[in-house]
Amino acid sequence: MRTKIQWPGNKLVCATATVAFEAFVRGGHFKKAKGLEINLVSVSHSNYGGNAGIWRIIEVLERTGFRATIDVNGLAVRRWPEAIRALHDAGHEIAGHGTTNDIKMIDLNPDEQRAEIGEVTKIIADVTGTRPVGWVSPGGYHTRETLGILAEEGYTWCGDQCDDDLPYLVEVDGKVITIIPKHWFFNDFRAWNGGASSGRMALEGFSDAFDFVLEEAKRGKPGRIDALVHAELGGRPYMAYAFEKMLSLMAEREEVWRPTRAEIADFMLKSDMVPELYQPVA
Repeated sequence: MRTKIQWPGNKLVCATATVAFEAFVRGGHFKKAKGLEINLVSVSHSNYGGNAGIWRIIEVLERTGFRATIDVNGLAVRRWPEAIRALHDAGHEIAGHGTTNDIKMIDLNPDEQRAEIGEVTKIIADVTGTRPVGWVSPGGYHTRETLGILAEEGYTWCGDQCDDDLPYLVEVDGKVITIIPKHWFFNDFRAWNGGASSGRMALEGFSDAFDFVLEEAKRGKPGRIDALVHAELGGRPYMAYAFEKMLSLMAEREEVWRPTRAEIADFMLKSDMVPELYQPVA
């Protein structure tokens, strides 16, 4: 069992908001089809994220006072730089998320992964003036080498892993990096169900989970909870309204710390927690 974390200011729950802002070349999350070189309807659906969805999400974040971490593809930065500048100027964290969402790190050798990470880093820095410190691979797919490359490139956190509730430190190739595990308290892609689900159902599940995590924290186990939307899905009205209510639920509680993931990593790296030796498999 890993060491219990005491959040800043003795807060009981660390609550984060995550936005996946993605761009596809061949086909996206919607109407997947085999045998098509380019799935135009699927790409069109993904483009909703940059054309409309991200702007609605920006307004939701502003109304709730939440600062989010934006996992962004390099292609999305190039297609919609004004949205990235607006997010950056509003205080949201811009994190790397691959050059396009079609490319998976598991299909690349270590040198290709290093080039992929370097390209995204440069694209984000050129538009925002700030180098990203956080990374989430498309789909979370990563290899044994991915974390070491990120640490070498100066990244302070990675969100690919799914093996814990709380963040923890690992040492890889002599460098220390923070793992901020992926959560599924709310992920609009899982709740979306091809458009057949509803924001109301997602909100009920998230609210129940938040209550449970908070009660655990009151019993002496400080916790963490995350709400994640994709700009092309959670930026649509029937999911955006639920996302706003989730953020409002967390924002109104004084027991809650609301950092970006970069702030979590900074807190962890300054703590006295002893890093584990990185072992992706036993």
